[in-house]
Amino acid sequence: MAIRVLLADDHALVRQGLRRILESRTEFEVVAEAGTGAEAVDLVRLCQPDVAVLDVTMKGLNGLDALIQIRKQARRTRCLVLSMHADERYVFRAMRDGARGYVLKDCVEDELIEALLAVHRGELFLSRDVAPFANPGASGSPPEDRYDRLTDRERHIYQLLAEGNSNKDIANSLGLSLHTVETHRARIMDKLGLHTAAELVLSAVRRGLVS
Repeated sequence: MAIRVLLADDHALVRQGLRRILESRTEFEVVAEAGTGAEAVDLVRLCQPDVAVLDVTMKGLNGLDALIQIRKQARRTRCLVLSMHADERYVFRAMRDGARGYVLKDCVEDELIEALLAVHRGELFLSRDVAPFANPGASGSPPEDRYDRLTDRERHIYQLLAEGNSNKDIANSLGLSLHTVETHRARIMDKLGLHTAAELVLSAVRRGLVS
């Protein structure tokens, strides 16, 4: 039986390229594509794929926060992060939060296939350049990131704010009251030690959540 795969990346061309690679082989079936982290969470819940391939930088809800929600809602789905970021913080967070693999986007096709097969078997797979980052004992624990203090809801709103959405826009899109969004925003600013909207955007850029 083919391995059922969901592809989540905010670039349609990347998803199309990945689909072509996987559908050229009999081992895989691409059952869904998502352009945002929120879509990925919804489609995993709906389709129950064997493996979800997640980009890190996606609008609305980034791949690492989508990973957390997927692990809570569909524990049988194994997650492989496919990212351009060879960054210790991302790798450490991904593996800590339940990813079974982390592969860089500049990998060759054979490495991607090997990673998918390994993750489906329940094994861990990491690109050679990022492998040391998954083990805090090997390179030392990464410095504390205040981002880890945010709740799932606060992380989502933080990213939406950094993308330029107003409090009213966020309230409408998430079905919250304006007062609730304003309260979340104040808590986010306090937890992250931020004072202005510009600082909020810059902090999100530095974390790779927006570009």
